[in-house]
Order: sequence, then structure tokens, then C-alpha cells
Amino acid sequence: MMTSVIAHVLALALAANLATLVLSQNEQICLNVQRDPQGVANINGVPGPPGKRGIPGVQGPQGTKGDPGPPGRCECDRSEVVELKEMLFRLHPNFREEMCSVGVKNGTVRDEDMTASSNYWDRRYISYAGRLDGDKFWHPDASKYQSPGEWLQVDLRTPTTVTGIVTQGASGYWMTSFKVSLGNSTDQLQVIQDVDGNDVIFQGNTDHNTHVQNMFLNPIKARYFRLIVVTFHRYIGLRLEYLTC
Repeated sequence: MMTSVIAHVLALALAANLATLVLSQNEQICLNVQRDPQGVANINGVPGPPGKRGIPGVQGPQGTKGDPGPPGRCECDRSEVVELKEMLFRLHPNFREEMCSVGVKNGTVRDEDMTASSNYWDRRYISYAGRLDGDKFWHPDASKYQSPGEWLQVDLRTPTTVTGIVTQGASGYWMTSFKVSLGNSTDQLQVIQDVDGNDVIFQGNTDHNTHVQNMFLNPIKARYFRLIVVTFHRYIGLRLEYLTC
């Protein structure tokens, strides 16, 4: 009898413990229940899987075709190219010489197209030797290589737009200043002048090898271009190139 009573008491105690455990777990579950923005309950804040996609609706009829537009027109906008080129000119002055020369340096201008007021007796210093960066140069006659007014002329064969000039001395000689005259006939050459009608005196070189670039105030179109020596260092020695853009 006593044994059955003890067993009954133990059974009641175990049942009570199980009930407490289940109640405590249910309370924990209820505390963790949350709701997502659509109001659907979920546990620990984890959303449930999306619902099944509905059946696509019926496609509507095709719209009417629009009227054709006006005919197109091809236009070339070179503003960005010009802007880039000008930037390169500012950063690398030699870039202008390489990209825009009329061809004195590279020989496009022929020997017979370069003439001078006089030439030194040695053909290494004749008029067509006055090409930029050449191993020779133009040197006037021995009686005139210290005479202002001596000139070196380039015939471009046809009227050509020229925007500037690059000069260079040679062998310890160089020009320190000069003028430029031009025209479509050697009988009617005109010296470049400023807005007041005065002859423009361009600044020349300060040594025998450095390039000095002078840009004209405005592009000038002509066939003949003549450099006229104004002042010089020791003797007249010249190499040059004209620019065309």
C-alpha cells in the first residue's frame, strides 16, 4: 500500500515539473513572435518565403506607328579636338611644330623654293640649308653676314594659311630680332604690322640651338614668306620653320 502511494506522489511531482517546463517554453516562444511590415507573424524576425507568382495578364494590343521624323544631317563637332590640341600646344610647344609645319624641316618645301638675299660661298650654308634642326644653316655672303636687312624667303607654291614661325640659330650665331613680310607676289610683299600700322619686330633667339616660336596675331594666307634680319649675335645664322595651324 505504502509503495503505491509513493509511486503516485512521484508521478504527480514529475507531471508538475513537465507542466512547468512546457509553460516556460511557450512563454519564450510568445516573447519572440514578431510581425513583418505586411503584418504576417514570424518567429525571431525571419520573413517567410514569398508567395506563388500569379498568372500573367493578357497583353494589350500594339500601339499605332508614329510619324517618321525629319531627315537627319551629319555634323562634325571638332570643338573637343581643338580644345585637346590647344592643351597639348600649351604643355608641349614642340607638338605644334611637329603637327603643324608647312614642310621646311621635312623637305616638303623644295630646295628651289627657298631663296635668300645672298648666300655664303660654301653650299653648306646656302638658302635651302636653313631648315629647322638641320645639320647645316643659312649664312649670308661673307660681306653681308653682319648686315641687317638680309633675308631668307620660302615659297609655299600656293597661298597657304600660316599662323607662326619657329627660328633657330646655328654654330654660335643667331638672330635676336626680325621682321616677316609676305604676299602672293615677290613684287608686292608687305611687312606684318600691328594695329597702329607699325612693323612688328619679333623676338629672336638667345642661343644657337633652342627653338623660339612666335605666333602671328592672326592667321595669314599668302604664298611667299620672307624673314628679314633686324639684329643678331656675332653673325647671321638661321634655321627656320613656318606653322600652318
